[in-house]
Amino acid sequence: MSEKYFLGAMTQNGFSTEFGKIMADKEYFTFILKGGAGTGKSSLMKKIAAEFEPTEDVTRFYCSSDPASLDAIVLHTSKAIICDGTAPHVMECSYPGVCQKIINLGEYWDEEKLKAFKSEIIEVTDKNKSLLARSKRFTTALSNVCFDTYNCGEGCLLEEKLKSFTERSAKRLLNKKGSGSGKTDLRQLTALTEYGCMTQLATLDSYLDVFAMDDDYYAASHKFVTLMAHQAVKRGYDVILCPAILFGNTLYEHLLIPEAGIAFVINSPISKLDGFEKAINMGRFYDKKKISALKTRLRLDKVTASDLAEEVYSGIKKAKKVHDEIEKYYIAAMDHTALNKVCDSISREIHERTIK
Repeated sequence: MSEKYFLGAMTQNGFSTEFGKIMADKEYFTFILKGGAGTGKSSLMKKIAAEFEPTEDVTRFYCSSDPASLDAIVLHTSKAIICDGTAPHVMECSYPGVCQKIINLGEYWDEEKLKAFKSEIIEVTDKNKSLLARSKRFTTALSNVCFDTYNCGEGCLLEEKLKSFTERSAKRLLNKKGSGSGKTDLRQLTALTEYGCMTQLATLDSYLDVFAMDDDYYAASHKFVTLMAHQAVKRGYDVILCPAILFGNTLYEHLLIPEAGIAFVINSPISKLDGFEKAINMGRFYDKKKISALKTRLRLDKVTASDLAEEVYSGIKKAKKVHDEIEKYYIAAMDHTALNKVCDSISREIHERTIK
């Protein structure tokens, strides 16, 4: 099974990623790629992922600023990781040469070619930073509005009703003991991108039962997936919890239980995951009278959040366009023959480590 996630995403507190916890597994060896835009990091990872995929599970982690670009891959049989270690997701070696090594792709650019466009590169790089900073400000504003909606919803939760429903659901859906160790992994399944709020739907294709939690207020779905994850872990299932980017990764929005083939995803005004056959109406877990008393505030939050989200998407799209301009200078300056040799060298080392 091959899965797709985002490495991380921009939050009100800056770029956030849980990928360091994956790299912390000492059974895996990580190749950390360094080098600026256009140095071939994503292309290298795509090539190696395609090479190893016929014989083992490969997990791909994409860039939220450019969903077509890879930020990392994990080869599960070979126990190898390759990741982009440059800003904003800076990765460094904890155990150099033993568990990680750095590969500097910047060694393969022609500095004379870059110097010829020094002023142009500085200009577009500064413009890109400015646009990303603007997107972060709107992301912060969006997060604040969504937090207000969440706080309203949390204050109206029918917690005992939700808890009873979760326990019944766990008993019905997880009626066999899992074969895992009850491990909880964190993965970013959804991110704000130039295309809108994007969820890696290909990952859900391997799940037999995908339940969309219809929730305008976020609180019930967060509480449900947290409780359901606890029930699954207690029954011996390994689970994947997905942090909610709208809330600075302090809440959860999706839950995946691979062994059971069950996934729960939030269908909110921002995520808009409404195309699934199985749905759970989370509205029944809110006190209707309390929600009604807040309807003016909640309606304003919804409209404001929609407008802010569009500004976020627009800002990311503009920044991506400028980023493409940066890349063209570096792509033209790279020694692509040398890059192919680096790719072959990494592939060969992964094979050798697997044999050993």
